[in-house]
Amino acid sequence: MRAVVFDMDGTLLDSVPTVSRAYADAIRSLGGPPVTPDEVVAGRHVGHTELVLAHFLGRACGSAEVECFHAHLDPAVAELRPFPGVPALLDELAGAGLRLGVFTAATRRAALSMLAATGVEARFDVLVAGDDVERPKPAPDGLLLAQRQLGVPAGETAYVGDAEVDLGCADAAGSLGVHASWSARAEFRAGGHPVAARPYDVLDLVVR
Repeated sequence: MRAVVFDMDGTLLDSVPTVSRAYADAIRSLGGPPVTPDEVVAGRHVGHTELVLAHFLGRACGSAEVECFHAHLDPAVAELRPFPGVPALLDELAGAGLRLGVFTAATRRAALSMLAATGVEARFDVLVAGDDVERPKPAPDGLLLAQRQLGVPAGETAYVGDAEVDLGCADAAGSLGVHASWSARAEFRAGGHPVAARPYDVLDLVVR
């Protein structure tokens, strides 16, 4: 492998509870149905913030609704942390000469804020956000865009994620999908994909 692209929420950052709670609170304050954070997790596959809000509210959403979401999310961003072992893994991968990227369903605004707050933003060469592409995961569009920006072909890129849509995205792109099972919610079966039970396992799977 010459490059590793990571999902963000639940893979790099222990952020799923915080983000899901912000969605649930925003949906409620926008007049939507009462939803639990777990229900938000199940529905986030639809795409970036506008699409998730529209999915639960049952109507088109725009900048006003997104601002409402950020009013709930932004105060909690400073409390987010990367999963233990993630910063050391990123340093090891970069030291081994691999290029690093992020492809996340989150908007660019949210992703930049969260990566910067957790101190890992500077470690990545490329960030592709959910609002940079038309089709959400498991469509390969965002991963393929990240690979083009990194200058590394799909067959020499690994995509590390905690969700089934992440592995489906890797398959659709022709890349190696690695299941980040260190996330508390990563309970699905990885099928034939390699599994990283802890962040450092990624190094063994893509370098050694």
